[in-house]
Amino acid sequence: MTLLTAIDKFASYLINERNYSNHTVISYTRDLNDVYRFIAKNLDSSSAQVDLEFVDEETLKSFIASLVLNTENRASKKTIARKVSTLKSFYKFLLRKKLHDKNPSKKLIYPKLDKMLPYVIEENGMVSLLNSNKFPDDFNGRMERAIIELLYSTGIRLSELVNLKTGDVDFQKCLLKVLGKGRKERIVPVGKIAAGSITSYIEKKEEYFSDKGIDYDSEFVFNTMKGKKLYSALLNRLTNKYLSIISEQKKKSPHVLRHTFATHLLNHGADIRAVKELLGHSSLSSTQIYTHVSVDRLKKVYEKSHPKA
Repeated sequence: MTLLTAIDKFASYLINERNYSNHTVISYTRDLNDVYRFIAKNLDSSSAQVDLEFVDEETLKSFIASLVLNTENRASKKTIARKVSTLKSFYKFLLRKKLHDKNPSKKLIYPKLDKMLPYVIEENGMVSLLNSNKFPDDFNGRMERAIIELLYSTGIRLSELVNLKTGDVDFQKCLLKVLGKGRKERIVPVGKIAAGSITSYIEKKEEYFSDKGIDYDSEFVFNTMKGKKLYSALLNRLTNKYLSIISEQKKKSPHVLRHTFATHLLNHGADIRAVKELLGHSSLSSTQIYTHVSVDRLKKVYEKSHPKA
């Protein structure tokens, strides 16, 4: 079997059996295609000649080494770790499906990653923004307020908000049903203020599209001014726009509000296992990074406030 055929089978497996998102599948296949191009370039061959049998442990080590030694465009440790992880997942799949009988990725070593704490918005900054008059009382303003309120109130992911359907919001019980990674559904509580902002936006949305005579995709909670489903780039822009008012930090994405949601919960004494469920993490280790943020903040408060610090 050729390497490209194996990559195609792996992509189909991720989509049809693991229910991975298109974004994740593209990321996996991009990494594996990088491996293929590296091998094909060194062989000076066509794709048909890059057979799985040719790819051994030394070949994969050479590929990883090429990422490190590329002085013009050296890959980061995080990128290398992701590519190693992709290769290991790829060969586990081939072995499990009995498409190959070797695992040349077995001895690949992950680079030691520097610990990066997530970017978080200060609590007083979020309060001041949400209590301000920065959001206009029109279609866009009400939508933008509802989005910022919802992201901060629930910690849902960008993709989960974009794909949030009208029927998935229970306004009476203040609950959302969201479709997370691996297409796993979970129920998330939403604050009354955020729920009220969504209701206010929906009222304005219906009025706006009725006045303009525009047919809109009513299946989804959030729509563009043309009636289409909201898209990621627009969500990133509006999040950056409002977080820039209260923060000078580099990152101001929807994911920063997810980090902020989790950190503020823990700062106020929430149980980490409850936060794990709210975020839809598959393991507690993914959630534990927020405890480091909370401890770091406690240290800063201590050093600033205690006379003997």
